[in-house]
Amino acid sequence: MGRYFSDVVDQAIQDLYYCCDNDKATAAADALLLAAKEDDGDACYILSRCFSGSCYSWEYHPFEENEAAAYAMLHQAISLGSAAAVLGALRMDMLTPELREIMPFDSIQEAWEEILEKAEKGCAFCQYMIGNTYYFLDIIEIKGLKESDFLGKEAWDSWKRWAMEQCLPWFEKAFSGGMILAGRNYGQYYQYGRGEYIPPEPGKEVPIMRQGAERGYPEWMYAYAHYLAYTEDNDKEALPWALKAAEAGHLWSWHIIGDIYWNGKAVERNLPYALECYKKTAGYGNDSYACRQLGRLYFNGWGTAVDYAQAVQWLERDKEPEGIKYDLLGICYLLGHGCRQDPARGKALLERSEKSCYKSYGLGMMYAEGIGVREDIEKGVEYLKAAGNYEPAMEALKHYRKSLFGVWRRK
Repeated sequence: MGRYFSDVVDQAIQDLYYCCDNDKATAAADALLLAAKEDDGDACYILSRCFSGSCYSWEYHPFEENEAAAYAMLHQAISLGSAAAVLGALRMDMLTPELREIMPFDSIQEAWEEILEKAEKGCAFCQYMIGNTYYFLDIIEIKGLKESDFLGKEAWDSWKRWAMEQCLPWFEKAFSGGMILAGRNYGQYYQYGRGEYIPPEPGKEVPIMRQGAERGYPEWMYAYAHYLAYTEDNDKEALPWALKAAEAGHLWSWHIIGDIYWNGKAVERNLPYALECYKKTAGYGNDSYACRQLGRLYFNGWGTAVDYAQAVQWLERDKEPEGIKYDLLGICYLLGHGCRQDPARGKALLERSEKSCYKSYGLGMMYAEGIGVREDIEKGVEYLKAAGNYEPAMEALKHYRKSLFGVWRRK
């Protein structure tokens, strides 16, 4: 038997929540699956978290989100007497009447007290769970409290404020004990406050970021590097933290490094190296920003040869509604650059973005050449002129002239 749970579960908690290593996480899940087959309820619960999305692990974790599998494992975990599963189900709003019926506890509080005991003995994972019961006010249902138990709304609100404050020492213990996820709610408590009860104190989350970075947590080395680079505009201090995070396996840190070498403020500008950095994170498939940056580099031939096919490939993997993506993809589909020409789609994409030199160029070519629309050289030239110093637009303008009668024609 492990110190807090079974040996398998104790080790899995270490490998899933005290680091951000996909190989370790995958091995931990395999071990948990075997333990679950031997009716280890806590193993079932930790597996259910693996299937519940990145908020229960990290952005690039190796598990596919699967709500049905998560519920099935949660059901099994609760039926086998996992107190952690009961609290987890309550937090995920999945503690259905059916699950309440099968849990072998007289009350949710009984399960909470079991986790509290482990937290008091030093289990960082349990400390995090106890902190969450206060942070999200799950403690109200756990304790069976209601407003009528207090002397009016003011007293009720005061108690809720007090309860939320109780999350802080638990999050600090969990965070210092290795539970990387604890830093999220710990920092957000200060950054955003807690509704009408706890006012935000922006800036207080920064020391928490730094604490996590100094403790060697990959997620927090990344977060601190991100803060330094994009909030403080301090690439010089951001770079070593981003490099440490990347070396520790935090994939998204590579896009910070890529930006620093793209900007060339703290280091000599190196676009080929920036491109390689973006590839390291975009290749995983869920870093939209890095995909967009690769699209820009290949489209414009920055740090590499112009390669519209590569540009289209990466931009199509960008899942965020960004104007630059629509502009570049719009031009490619409109003109058939690196993809099958599709003027209708190109026009639709260009019209989705805000004003930019790319958009003006694309719409200019569309009207001047009559691509998918009725030819209108005058309107096309107006758009091309609006593109300013964008070189392709300037080059395109050389092909049109105004006649003696003031009509725009091709030369």
